[in-house]
Amino acid sequence: MPKTVQHMAYETIANDGNPNIFVFGDHASKHIPASLDNLGLSGEDLTRHIAWDIGTATVVRALCKAFGCAGQIAGVSRLVIDLNRELDMKSLIPETSDGSVISGNQNLSTKERQRRIDEYYHPYHTAMSKALDQMGFGLAISIHSFTPQLAGEAPRPLEIGLLVKDDTQSANRFKASLEQLKPEWRIGINEPYSAFDLNHTVDANIGSRCLPHVSIEINQDLIGDSRGAEKVGAVLAQALKPIILALGLNPYGELTC
Repeated sequence: MPKTVQHMAYETIANDGNPNIFVFGDHASKHIPASLDNLGLSGEDLTRHIAWDIGTATVVRALCKAFGCAGQIAGVSRLVIDLNRELDMKSLIPETSDGSVISGNQNLSTKERQRRIDEYYHPYHTAMSKALDQMGFGLAISIHSFTPQLAGEAPRPLEIGLLVKDDTQSANRFKASLEQLKPEWRIGINEPYSAFDLNHTVDANIGSRCLPHVSIEINQDLIGDSRGAEKVGAVLAQALKPIILALGLNPYGELTC
């Protein structure tokens, strides 16, 4: 089993023989530090999609295991601070989310806002930057999940969304591969939202390095329990192999070119 290292802002998964692939989940944790008193929330608000991207931690670990590669998982809930937002965005520390008021984020002091940035946001992105520098050339894989329906909005009738901005070639190759494996799945491009709107971690860490990458959004109905998430992880691993081979990488780590 690959070694893991836990930091309060993130968990790292060490590469297990494959230095050329990196998998990460920005919203993979629902953890809220005890000092924040659950941000004033209770009940299902602490476990539903507003707190985390349900199922993604299991998918990230499944992919890391399948490829023997490194990974990184967020250590705190997106309600504490959203690691996939720019620092000047209002939703960096959300005051409301899908109908729920986050009372612990109301009227936040400048000092508390900066504390969360310093303790969680910067360490998460610094760790990712170091991991990508160590990887050099390789494939980065972003894993998120989405709720099938937001309050007051139309249902989102797709199983997988691909957020595409800089690397259309990898996205198209992955889409074609996944469609062969799962023809019954609807796979959307820049759905349920667009990489041109919400794409900070990829823009700042992946796009800035011109690395090939795939940004995958998974319907939470598919990965709501560990068994479902592991099954989806296995399908995604199989669908990713054509990209890996096309890049001149072996799924198990060696360069093939």
